[in-house]
Amino acid sequence: MKSTLPRIVTTTVAAFAFSLSALAQETDKRISQKSLSENGEPSLITFSDKSTYKGSDSEKVFKEQLALKDNQSFSKIKSESDREGFTHEKFQLYEQGIKVEFANYTLHSKNGKLQSMNGEFYKIVNAKVKPALSAQEAFNRAVALTGAKRYLWDSPQDAAAMNYEKPKGELVFLPDMENQGKERTSDKVRLAYKFDIYATNPLSRGDLYIDAVTGQALFYNATIKHLGENVHGKSKSSAAKENSLNSKMAIVAANAATRYSGTQTIETTLSGSSYILLDGTRGNGIQTYNSARTATYPTTNFTDADNNWIEYNNTNKDNGALDAHWGAEMTYDYWSAVHGRNSYDGNGAKIKSYVHYNLVAAGYPNNNNAFWNGSVMTYGDGTGTGGFDILTAMDVAGHEIGHAVCTYTANLAYQKESGAMNEGFSDIWGACIEYRAAPTKSTWLVGEDIERRSGHLALRSMSDPNSEGQPDTYGGTYWVNVNCTPTNNNDQCGVHTNSGVLNHWFYILSVGKSGTNDIGNAYNVTGITIDKAAKIAYRLESNYLSANSTYATARTYGIQSAIDLYGAGSAEVIATTNAFYAVGVGAAYSGGSGDTTPPSAPSSLAASGTTGITTNLAWTASTDNVAVTGYDVYQGSTLKGTVTTTSYTVTGLTASTAYTFSVKAKDAAGNVSAASNTVNVTTLAGSVTYCASKGNSASDERIGKVVFGTINNTSTGTTGYENLTAISTNVGRGTAYTITITPSWTSSVYSEGYAVFIDYNQDGDFSDSGETVWTKSASTTTPVSGSVTIPASATLGTTRLRVSMKYNGIPTACESFSYGQVEDYSVNITASGVVEVNEIAVTDKLSSEITLYPNPVENELNISISDKTGSDFTIINALGQRVSSGHLSESPIDVSKLNTGIYFIEFNGAQKRVTKKFIKK
Repeated sequence: MKSTLPRIVTTTVAAFAFSLSALAQETDKRISQKSLSENGEPSLITFSDKSTYKGSDSEKVFKEQLALKDNQSFSKIKSESDREGFTHEKFQLYEQGIKVEFANYTLHSKNGKLQSMNGEFYKIVNAKVKPALSAQEAFNRAVALTGAKRYLWDSPQDAAAMNYEKPKGELVFLPDMENQGKERTSDKVRLAYKFDIYATNPLSRGDLYIDAVTGQALFYNATIKHLGENVHGKSKSSAAKENSLNSKMAIVAANAATRYSGTQTIETTLSGSSYILLDGTRGNGIQTYNSARTATYPTTNFTDADNNWIEYNNTNKDNGALDAHWGAEMTYDYWSAVHGRNSYDGNGAKIKSYVHYNLVAAGYPNNNNAFWNGSVMTYGDGTGTGGFDILTAMDVAGHEIGHAVCTYTANLAYQKESGAMNEGFSDIWGACIEYRAAPTKSTWLVGEDIERRSGHLALRSMSDPNSEGQPDTYGGTYWVNVNCTPTNNNDQCGVHTNSGVLNHWFYILSVGKSGTNDIGNAYNVTGITIDKAAKIAYRLESNYLSANSTYATARTYGIQSAIDLYGAGSAEVIATTNAFYAVGVGAAYSGGSGDTTPPSAPSSLAASGTTGITTNLAWTASTDNVAVTGYDVYQGSTLKGTVTTTSYTVTGLTASTAYTFSVKAKDAAGNVSAASNTVNVTTLAGSVTYCASKGNSASDERIGKVVFGTINNTSTGTTGYENLTAISTNVGRGTAYTITITPSWTSSVYSEGYAVFIDYNQDGDFSDSGETVWTKSASTTTPVSGSVTIPASATLGTTRLRVSMKYNGIPTACESFSYGQVEDYSVNITASGVVEVNEIAVTDKLSSEITLYPNPVENELNISISDKTGSDFTIINALGQRVSSGHLSESPIDVSKLNTGIYFIEFNGAQKRVTKKFIKK
């Protein structure tokens, strides 16, 4: 079924349109594509090789391409370069010397040559520049309309902490905000005063625009953007205004027993005789304060005498402050390492967090919220059961600080579709930050750590927005009609609801999905990984989107972002286009014509490292006239799985059984290749049994966290031995990996010794040469780290990884010792490098007691087990993320809402833990 673009009229005109003037012909030949916005003005122009425009030709290009009038001008407000060699220069439009709010245009050049230009431009006619009201009269009107009991300027101390001053009013031209996304034949602007109004009771902050002639309130752009209700906007903090850190203070690493993420390493500062939550190693600092359940922003620090922050787990929820501090650090690190951005403003701005803020005292009904107020992070304590726990979870911190990033990039207006994307990007960054810092968490759930409401897994779901009342399709189920007047009562026309469309676009782009959306479009998207999707999303937000962008313009700019990064016709461009199509925005990728050419057949399919339950498949890549987007792996005639790489690990096989496998390639147009050669595999007989090893007591010390490859497990078990073989990572022959072990002590700190073992030849023991892969003598160091190189002689396939921690000595592989803990994990050894993790291994030899049927399953999964008493289940997707859980009963398990793919169901009963695989049709 054909798809149409949502409401906004986005037109692409040919580069060689007919023209009567020689200059127009020359100009047209310079253009490879031009997209028009709803007012008929260019929203994106890309230039061909025939263009002679240079990056420095801003005045010329604006005159020729936008027909800029003599009484209009563009002033450069920002210039930055990226890792791809582009220079992006953003300009602000002025009409008769007065700023036109939200009217920005950006020039994108490379190697001195202009590549493209995009933004918002308005044809303004007969604009009056003389106000009828004075700034003071307009301010009085703004205060009367706000109607608050108290304002921040009434509290000079708090205002100073926010770098906030009582607004004087800025005279601007405001475009027509009511008709965002609607086709227009003329551009109407209103002369207005802009005021940054910060009310403290009831709490609100936003830019309020007052008509300079009539005194009418024209538009309110919220600065405070709540996690589930309202948003934040323009920060007035300046890196230059931040006080430098006291050079006499010592910055040191500390152990923090966080509320939601186990024991983590944070940076603190010794101030006098106490340590405080101040990190001076990142940007201009990260500091976490205690609002002490007031509605104020004091300079009260959280303190600790010995810098071992383990006593904060109390009824006051003080350990939530450790999450806020670590979350801010991880957020800074994400933006710096992944996108080269120095804090939220790009200039190292200090990140301040205030914990235990009392929202009730600020005029709200409860404390179930967190927000960025334009200057600092603010966290409520939550209400617990029926609401949320203290709102300092990592993805919440990433979400809220993400709003600040938006302010300094796209500055998306907080209403309708632009506001929904403002919220969506914050969810995207929260997911990305959590995925990088804590990959064992549920990446695609928003706020799952704080959720305490019955019937909810999280505040929002990016993988299944419908499950939490959000749309997964533009105009589909749960979509809020944006043809309304934005107010707080309608959530500014549904910004927290309609964000589900952008969330789901990013999820599909990252991991892929097939199906039919709410408007009848059948789609099949091959994911490109969360890392590549994040690069496209960041470029879209930071370099292309502007204040009044809609989903349709986001599609245009998103595709252009993918072209900039990966090239026209690339798999990433195809996936970006088709992910928008999957959520109901625009058409599917066509490659410029009706592509009917299938890829070549994969060749040289071979199997290696076969065990009793697994085998590794590898093949030579196919070629295509556009791009190969993925491979389907077949076991006989049954689809086993889909990957974007040229290797696949098959698990869940039966010992001593013959299997036949083949592979087919596919492209974005849905063309499928002929099958590869077939490969016959017979699995080995039986499975190995490993010796027992444990600590007889883990009450004083245990393993707190293990990081190895993609294993990043915060341990919660308190017994001397933990079977964690359901947690796995792929490792390649000849590749070195870092293993990091973090001890956890109940009170006193003890010296611990460590040993790590891998059964390289898969014979059921760790006694062969080289299988003791790393040891460390006893010490109180935390965490400890070492390097493990997988030998070229290691047997391919899944095997056992054992991690041991022993009090005051180095443990051996099969030892029972007095104090400490042993944890077993799984590793899948591949030919070289790290490849995609496709399966989770069976964890218990009692798995033969349990049968799943039908398998593959469509709607209801039946469980055959001798005794369901006391058995709980958890369903995990192929990325290792929990997607469902419950208690076994006589009724089948409803899996109808799961996406097509491979899943694992883990059963936890008395004395046993079993994992089984099933396929969802």
